[in-house]
Amino acid sequence: MVRPPTPPGHWLLGNLPEVRRDMPQVLRDVTAVHGGLTRLRMGPASMYLLAEPDLIHEVLVTRAAEFRKSSRTRQSIGWHLGDGLVTLEGAAHRRHRRVMQPALHTQRVAAQADTIVALARERVESWPAGSEQDLLAEMADLTLRIVCAALFDLRPAEDERLIAAVHDFAASLNWATGRAFPLPRWLPSAGNRRARAIINTLNTQVYALIARRRSEPARSGADLLSMLLAARDADTGAPLSDVEIRDELMTVFFAGHETSAAALTWALHLLDAHPDVMKQLRANLGDGTLTMADLPRVPLLGHVVKEVLRLYPPAWLFDRSPRADLRLGGYDLPRGATLLVSPWVVHRDPRWWDAPDEFRPARFADEPSRGHYFPFGDGPRLCVGNRFAETEIALVLATIVPRVDLPSLDPSPTLVPPAGEATLRPRSRLRVRVTPTGR
Repeated sequence: MVRPPTPPGHWLLGNLPEVRRDMPQVLRDVTAVHGGLTRLRMGPASMYLLAEPDLIHEVLVTRAAEFRKSSRTRQSIGWHLGDGLVTLEGAAHRRHRRVMQPALHTQRVAAQADTIVALARERVESWPAGSEQDLLAEMADLTLRIVCAALFDLRPAEDERLIAAVHDFAASLNWATGRAFPLPRWLPSAGNRRARAIINTLNTQVYALIARRRSEPARSGADLLSMLLAARDADTGAPLSDVEIRDELMTVFFAGHETSAAALTWALHLLDAHPDVMKQLRANLGDGTLTMADLPRVPLLGHVVKEVLRLYPPAWLFDRSPRADLRLGGYDLPRGATLLVSPWVVHRDPRWWDAPDEFRPARFADEPSRGHYFPFGDGPRLCVGNRFAETEIALVLATIVPRVDLPSLDPSPTLVPPAGEATLRPRSRLRVRVTPTGR
């Protein structure tokens, strides 16, 4: 077999110690030295880092049927998310995707734009002038409330306990995905016991929500939960089971708010560090009363969103596994191998981007080459919520930026480094001071 190059490492643990210290940086360093396909030794196992756009396009698009999600991913997130869009394969994945897409279509996003703006404005108005806020925590709570209102039509009285449970659930899932090797569920470790309790708590509330909605008179069917309840299999006419609906709700509760929260946190952090861009964007946004119809008339806002997603793609790392032995890029990969794909690495590769670590929204005045920019993946598993996420991020920024400055309270002059968890989050808390602009 022709194997990809392997960077030097510990005689027994291989590259595992460096990866555990700072996986995002290690993946960049390995690519810079060894190129587009590298074998990493992770203790007794191997993982293969893919960082060549043409080869990534093969795996995600042209040869997508030859790959599936790795067993590691299914083990690490399957306990939390179950069999939802993130973990399903083949016909089941296509069936669920057909159900989910209408609720996340551009027209549906437009119908919820006023809700997104109203919730963002309420959040800003809840911050006392001069107060200190944890930026990531605030954005996580805001985006979760947007998901509850826009996708599940939850009334304020019924979502408070659910929101608290989902926050715990997100922290537990980040813990699970942050491990180099997933722990067996049966192992009575402290982390597993805590995860089981958190999952059970949220399950109780989600199944109660499903039962309550089934017992209510039929709603308009525009929100995602109504669509899941009304969905029927195209071949058998069978509805989705409560378990199937639960798994999709868990997936959207996590993916629908964690990714947007991380992106908004990075966006506000970057704008604070680049006052020239902030000044220009604020001038473009005016008094902060933009609607979704106004977004095309503020191209800089769209460029800022895309540049944030380039520098800090929330879904920064995902994987694929060959269904059979195959050759890729001149190298042999065994069946079942874990093949890592990282938008974070490709988006910051100097071969494809000028000054890749610099925040330059103007670079998106031109469309990037396909394969060089894929913050939501590509191919048949392209994130079904990509349009919703981009629009949500833009509307929230358009509401916050004209109203407040959020200067960092961190004395360090450099940007906070990222931590590679389930999403690409800041490694440390981002404390900011709320300073109204007077608008």
